[in-house]
Amino acid sequence: PAAIPQNAAPASKIGCGFAPKGLVCLVQRGDSVEVAPTLEPAAGVSLEYLSVALQVRRREGTEPLFSLDPVEDGRRPSDPEGAMQMKRFEPEWLAGTSVGEVMFQADYHLKELSMGEYEQPVVGMKSCLEYSDADADDCEWSAREWFVVRKAEMRVSDDKVLVPCLKMGVEAREQVVGSDGLEDAPLTRPDHPLVKYAEAFTHNFDLIAERKSVVSQLREVAKASILAKYLLESGTALAENWFGVGLGSAPPCCLEVPQLWNSSGGQKVCIKDGVIETAKAPKSHGIYGGVDFGIDRFRLAAPSRVATSVVAGRAG
Repeated sequence: PAAIPQNAAPASKIGCGFAPKGLVCLVQRGDSVEVAPTLEPAAGVSLEYLSVALQVRRREGTEPLFSLDPVEDGRRPSDPEGAMQMKRFEPEWLAGTSVGEVMFQADYHLKELSMGEYEQPVVGMKSCLEYSDADADDCEWSAREWFVVRKAEMRVSDDKVLVPCLKMGVEAREQVVGSDGLEDAPLTRPDHPLVKYAEAFTHNFDLIAERKSVVSQLREVAKASILAKYLLESGTALAENWFGVGLGSAPPCCLEVPQLWNSSGGQKVCIKDGVIETAKAPKSHGIYGGVDFGIDRFRLAAPSRVATSVVAGRAG
């Protein structure tokens, strides 16, 4: 992201008794919480991301969602080189927030990596186009891939710090053209090139997050969304100023982006005795998708205990 939100300004708006200079965490105090410094990254939380996630949860009863959708009514673009994709935020007002921008940038970069636009973040990883070429896959295909949360739970340390724990990954599903445009295929073959790429990305997710800032920030958004779900569903008392941070923090964004990198053409020519025998038409591949954490399927109401101290100055 162009600018990673810092905690100093949100802490001031929330009414913290100190000016954070590093990581902060949430400490349970009866039926409320307070902000405290921490040295433990797992307990650290972005107050701006948390405030936006709280607003989404309170207004919509769900979590933030983002997708990049084809502009041409869900059908394969007739002019791939000039095709556009539409940013879709749920709720729509996420478009003007840091959370919305992180979700878009993470998803966009995932598509770029998938199609081999950049060097892979881990040695040995292949793009889905390399998988396709290696498998001699001559079929055109469209598919979508999503950032998801595969595991989520809340933990509480000995000093009452809330620690959101999660495992993230990428899922992929092949798409087919139906009566209403592109739709998920009933079954995606396990050797599909994008499924292979999603599995490799998931296997290396934590390492990739260390090397790709935007993936790390998306994980922080997911942590904030887990905390927001827990805080509101557990009935934690939160003052109104907890819900007033992060709205309109990002400049207005264009809702359409070029789809210049998400198709690849190739041509095979068969030559026999020096004569061209057959030529196959170029093949193209399209990738769509977004960010759909799926946190609502996890029960967070009963946090497990962690035998450690997390607040800075108390660790030992």
